[in-house]
Amino acid sequence: MTGISLRALVMTTVTNPAEAARQLLALKLNRETLWLGLALAIVLNSLVHVVSNMLAPLQDPDLQVLAGSLVLYVVLAGGSLLLSIAAVFQVGRLLGGTGSFEDVMILMVWMQFFRVLVQVFSLILMLIMPGLFAVLAFAAALLMLYVVVHFIDQAHRFGSPLKALGVLVLSALAIAVIVIVLLSLVGGPMLGTPAYV
Repeated sequence: MTGISLRALVMTTVTNPAEAARQLLALKLNRETLWLGLALAIVLNSLVHVVSNMLAPLQDPDLQVLAGSLVLYVVLAGGSLLLSIAAVFQVGRLLGGTGSFEDVMILMVWMQFFRVLVQVFSLILMLIMPGLFAVLAFAAALLMLYVVVHFIDQAHRFGSPLKALGVLVLSALAIAVIVIVLLSLVGGPMLGTPAYV
């Protein structure tokens, strides 16, 4: 990233996510670069996910096969990330935000790269201190929530992290509804049940 030290950006993301968001937005990356970054972030996240499942396999062998599938996780991660970007953009605009799709996208893409670093760090700590893994995972989840709320706030220029949190909650609900509808449409006929059930 031109003009930004990645190491400094990682530290700023942890200590002052609003400032990190402003630095990222100031880059004004073009759409092609953003889509390339999105694809790379999805692949890296998928690789880390598969490795973590190899190190800590699930009890159910059928679920473990699914969890260990790189292709399946790439598809799921890619779809969920695109849905998340679209939902945060649309819900934010409905609530008075002024961010563009690209503004939301660059911050969400950086969040994915940041997530990779957090996951890798968590995996290392899991190997060194397995007893503290649950606590560390909870702390990482809180950190990610803190960062994403400030990123949404900066993307839409709300000036209110509480409003940004509302966008996050409503976006999650919108995605859940979309997924349920899609599953009912696809799964209903296959399972011999009405699609509207």
